[in-house]
Amino acid sequence: MSAKFASAAFLLFAAAPLAAQSSAPAYIVTRLGVDTVAVERYVRTNNKLEGDLLLRYPRVRTIHYVADLNPQGQIRTLTTSTRRPSTDPKGPPVMQTVTRFGDTLAVIEVQRNGQADTASSGRKTYRGWAAPMIGVEPTSYGIYEQLLAGAKLGRDSVSYALVSAGGGAVPAIILRRRGADSVSFTSTFFPGWTEVARVDSRGRIVGIDASATTVKTVAERVPNIDFDNVVKSWAATEVARGGAMGQMSPPDTVKATVGGANLAVAYSRPLKRGRVIFGNIVPWNQVWRTGANAATMFTTDKDLVFGSTVVPAGKYTLWTVPTQSGGKLIFNSETGQWGTDYHADKDFARVDLAGKQVSPPVDQFVIGVVPQGTGGLMSFTWDDRQYTVPFRVK
Repeated sequence: MSAKFASAAFLLFAAAPLAAQSSAPAYIVTRLGVDTVAVERYVRTNNKLEGDLLLRYPRVRTIHYVADLNPQGQIRTLTTSTRRPSTDPKGPPVMQTVTRFGDTLAVIEVQRNGQADTASSGRKTYRGWAAPMIGVEPTSYGIYEQLLAGAKLGRDSVSYALVSAGGGAVPAIILRRRGADSVSFTSTFFPGWTEVARVDSRGRIVGIDASATTVKTVAERVPNIDFDNVVKSWAATEVARGGAMGQMSPPDTVKATVGGANLAVAYSRPLKRGRVIFGNIVPWNQVWRTGANAATMFTTDKDLVFGSTVVPAGKYTLWTVPTQSGGKLIFNSETGQWGTDYHADKDFARVDLAGKQVSPPVDQFVIGVVPQGTGGLMSFTWDDRQYTVPFRVK
């Protein structure tokens, strides 16, 4: 991109972010690898943003949202209604939230199945601008686009207080310009969480890359999609599967008795979904959460020996550092944390892993603990790689 073009695009983007005011609907499709996990359609006008977000996991559900905007493009009131396709469309939604934003205070009213939810309702204070949080990732990119429009982002960053139902602190979402046609959305809720949006000269989001986050999704704007037909298709698939899509990375526990020691590993199992895993989704030579969702938990009721390293009986979280020839298995003394919350100062020990290529590729990540000889073998297998380490009971 030439400096002249970049400068022109920057001026267009900074000076006229509300140019994309149209009654024509926008459509955004979010994918995890080859699988579509969310679809969104929305319409923006001068004083309103209205849209529908369809989510596939863990249950198929739609979130209809209506945002009333002030003249500057800031959201003053947001109403969201969550429904499942199998419920009566004329009945009360599974969850409805009305959030009213003042200058420093947001008032949140929540209903579940038509009944007031006083535990989730309440008030939250903040400074500066505020934005609503809709559901969990994938989130609403229609809301993201409106935040960008209201920010009139020039060369500086802009921070929004991120308000949601329930208790807890109010995190922030920070918009930062990365170039003439890209902006990052960084959340303080998860340290290091950054999504990068490609934006056209009218301020419209044309794509979102969240591959650097733990959700690993990529979204793109498409010319059109039969939204209602996708809802029906996913609902039918859910019924065929027994009533629930399940989690994108379902939890599992492997238990084994080795040499009189009772061992257990509780973890979540991501799928390949057509992606290249190691050296891509899981970078080489970096600490990996060794699964998905919450940190992988390892429990032993007897002391174990890995090489020359003694791991006393107790609970640990497991982390790995994969390399092309081997790797490291980390026993961390901190437990109960999310899989993004790795703290090296809590490491108890690091032991060597042997690595090898496997064929055919393994679609879903799996951890194994099996007896071997006078001890046992722990293995970690996904895609075309397997890492192993032998151990014995002390």
